[in-house]
Amino acid sequence: MAKIPGNLVRSLRASGAAGGGRRMNTWQSVRADVLERIRSREWPPGELIPTEHELAVSLGCARATVNRALRELADSGIIERRRKVGTRVAATSARRTVLDMPAMRTEIEGMGALYAYRLANFLTRLPTEAAARALQVPPGEELVLVKATYTADGQPHCCESIWLNPRILPPLTRQDVENRSAHEWLASQVALTHGRFSILADAATGDCARHLKIAEGTPVLTIERTNWSDTTPVSFARQFYPPQHRLVSED
Repeated sequence: MAKIPGNLVRSLRASGAAGGGRRMNTWQSVRADVLERIRSREWPPGELIPTEHELAVSLGCARATVNRALRELADSGIIERRRKVGTRVAATSARRTVLDMPAMRTEIEGMGALYAYRLANFLTRLPTEAAARALQVPPGEELVLVKATYTADGQPHCCESIWLNPRILPPLTRQDVENRSAHEWLASQVALTHGRFSILADAATGDCARHLKIAEGTPVLTIERTNWSDTTPVSFARQFYPPQHRLVSED
């Protein structure tokens, strides 16, 4: 029989003691428990965590429940899973490097165009399913939503919706984003360590379609971005660009 490393034994015992017989029956509760252990450095960056079976036993839930929770954390880049090796806390959280987040201002001025920003809406509301999942909050927990538009030389360049978690960020008011974007405010307030992008085609609707001067339902380039500070997701943005927009990346 393989010997379980001492640090895993301590973690499993601590889990049982802390739980006091409490059973975790949802993958969300398992994910929250694992996140708390990572954030508290009980499981530091680069360290192996207990196996699915060991976590299932210690948390009193099905192995499939643990698997779903770990898959979500792996998709978010918090942990790394490898066959025949195990699951480790991602090393990115140890580096604490500050992410150089490209701002829309830089993008537009880099084209040699005149940058302009306009705040379209600022409100607190229940998140979309995608926003709740990206920011790892319950669907019933309200978030701040900032909607804005950008122009380049007076022509529509992008419309954006960005969700922010007010419970883990400095206080944010409408005045804070009246004359500068939520991304610029965020970069000035929080040490961002990494981001996750998705690129897709989606249909423009409502105010966004009107700003881009296109018919509702027109497919547009859509970029989704989740920004992280260490192991905590702090923002989830969706940016919509007009047809024929060219996305350029340099390395």
